[in-house]
Amino acid sequence: MPSDADRLVLNPGDSVGQHRVTRLIGRGGMGSVYAAEHTLLGRTVAIKVLLPELTQNADIVQRFFNEARATTAIHHPGIVEVFDFGWTSEGAAYIVMEYLRGESLAARIESKRVSWAHAVVLMRQLAGVLAAAHAQGIVHRDLKPDNIFLVSDPEVPGGERVKLLDFGIAKLLNHAATSNPTRTGSVLGTPTYMAPEQCRGVTIDHRADLYAVGCVLFELLTGRPPFDGEGSGDILAAHIHVPPPLTSRFVSGVPADLEALVQALLVKQPSQRLQTANELVRAIDGLGSIGTGAHAPMTVVMPTPAPTMPTTLSGAASARSTPPSPRNRYLTVGILAVLATAAAGIVVVARRDPGTPQQRLVAPVAAPAALVPIDVESTPAGARVYLDAKLLGVTPFHGEVPRAAREATLEITLSGFRTQTLRVSVDQAIAQRIELEATP
Repeated sequence: MPSDADRLVLNPGDSVGQHRVTRLIGRGGMGSVYAAEHTLLGRTVAIKVLLPELTQNADIVQRFFNEARATTAIHHPGIVEVFDFGWTSEGAAYIVMEYLRGESLAARIESKRVSWAHAVVLMRQLAGVLAAAHAQGIVHRDLKPDNIFLVSDPEVPGGERVKLLDFGIAKLLNHAATSNPTRTGSVLGTPTYMAPEQCRGVTIDHRADLYAVGCVLFELLTGRPPFDGEGSGDILAAHIHVPPPLTSRFVSGVPADLEALVQALLVKQPSQRLQTANELVRAIDGLGSIGTGAHAPMTVVMPTPAPTMPTTLSGAASARSTPPSPRNRYLTVGILAVLATAAAGIVVVARRDPGTPQQRLVAPVAAPAALVPIDVESTPAGARVYLDAKLLGVTPFHGEVPRAAREATLEITLSGFRTQTLRVSVDQAIAQRIELEATP
C-alpha cells in the first residue's frame, strides 16, 4: 500500500495533464513512479514524480528536469521517449515518459548468467545508443546495469532491445544553461561503474561512459563488477590505481579478443582508452563470431584472495569485499586523496609494465603449430592494435594469433596521432616497432 507521503503526491484517479493515474509502480529515495493512461488515446505511460520535500531544492529539480531535456534531445530507439514534463497542480515536479515492459540488466544479471554472445549483442546496442547521445554532446555519467532496461523486440538481434534510462545527472556539454556543471572536486555517479577521472572529481567527457561500458561488460561476463570494496572510498581508489583484473580470474574460457576489448575499455587514462562509441561499435563488429562455446555456461574460477588495499579514505580494506548497495548510491564528496595501491591478484596472462597503464594481453595457450606470435610496440605506448579490424589490445602488445596462409591489415591507432596501417603475413611471427607521428 502507498504510504501517506505517496498519497500526498498522486493517487489512482488523479489527473496529470491529459493522463489519469491508475496505480503506483514503485518508490525510491527521490520520488515515485506511477502508471497512467492518456484519457483520449488510451496509451499507457509512466509518470515519475519528485518527492514534495525535494521539490523545494532548486538543484535537485534542475537535475530532475535535466533528465527530460537530455532524453528529448536524443533521437534513438534505445532512448526512453519523454512525452511531457512540468508541475502538478499541487506543485510537484513530474516527467511523463514511455512505459516499458521488461526488466533491468541488473535483474537479468542477478537471475541468470548471460552468454558471451548475448552480452556482445547487448553492448553493441548500448554503444549505438551512446553514439547518438554523445553526438548531441550528452554524457550520461551514471551508466550501470540498473539504468539499462531490456524490452522484447523481435526486430533486433537477440530479440531484446536495450533502453538507456535515467539521464538525471547527465552532462549536457552543448547546453551550458542546463548543464548543471559539477563543482570542482565533487564527484557524481555510482562508484562501482565510475571512470578514474570521474572518481578524482576532475573534468570528464564521453570517454567516462565508455569506461562504464567496460565495467558493465565485465559484470556481464563474470557476474561481478571489476572492483569491489568495503566502502565507496575503496572502490574509487581501485578505479584510480589498481589494474583491472582479467575476466579469467573469475570465469574460464572468455575468448581472447573479447578479453582484449574489456581491457581496452578499462584503461585508466582516457587518452589511451577506446575514444568514441562509434569506435566501440567498430571493435564489437570486428569480433565476429565468438564461437559456439559462447552459449555454453561459463566455469567460475575461485580467485586467490587479494591483498588488502590501504587507502586514506577508509583504512585497510579487502579489495574483494562487497560494498553496501553500490549501484543505488549517488556520491557527492570533496577532492579525494588516495594512496597508490598494489595490484591485487594479477593473473599470469596479464603483466603491468612500469610507467604504463597498459596491460599486455596474451591469448590462451593452443597448439604451437596453430598460432604465430605477434609483438607490437609503439612510441608513445597505449595505441590500439587491430588485425583485420579486430581489436587485439593495446601497445605494448604481446600475444598470438591463428596462423593463416595470407596477408592481413595491421592498424595501430592512438588519439592525436596518425594511424599506421601495415600489411603483414600471418604465416610467420609478426614483430613491429612503430614511431607514431602526431597529427598537426
